[in-house]
Amino acid sequence: MKYPSLFLLLAITSFSACRKDQLKFEKLDLQPHGIPITIMAPDSVEVQQKDYTFMRDITIRKDDTYFIQIFEFDAANLDAAGEKLRQLTSVQADPFFKELIKEDDLGFIYSRMQDSTNLNYDFRHVKILGAKELIFQTGLVGSFALEDVERMYKAVRGK
Repeated sequence: MKYPSLFLLLAITSFSACRKDQLKFEKLDLQPHGIPITIMAPDSVEVQQKDYTFMRDITIRKDDTYFIQIFEFDAANLDAAGEKLRQLTSVQADPFFKELIKEDDLGFIYSRMQDSTNLNYDFRHVKILGAKELIFQTGLVGSFALEDVERMYKAVRGK
């Protein structure tokens, strides 16, 4: 083949376009799971919840590119911005923390580097609903590309 790099570029572009086409988001009402909010999610996500004595854990998952975990607690002080700063301080204290990618009033996206070849992205977003505090993040299991994390972050922020 005379132009192998052109063929490879076209194949990668086609794969990326197909992947994005599969991720058409729609509104997902979490009220049936006890959370009176709506987020954006791909069609046919799987939602699971676990109730613990001190918190609830709600996971929303579709394939390997969309996995959001929501931790719901009784809000200690109804201060979402303060909780976001506590989350940021905790994340930055992690020995695998690499860099802060994006930050706003109620959340942030960051990267972690567990070794010289394993770069992973994650986010935190905080919401206060009545007397409840919600912490949104990527699922605890998995490795996520920056593009996937940005999409999930936007889906929970509503902007």
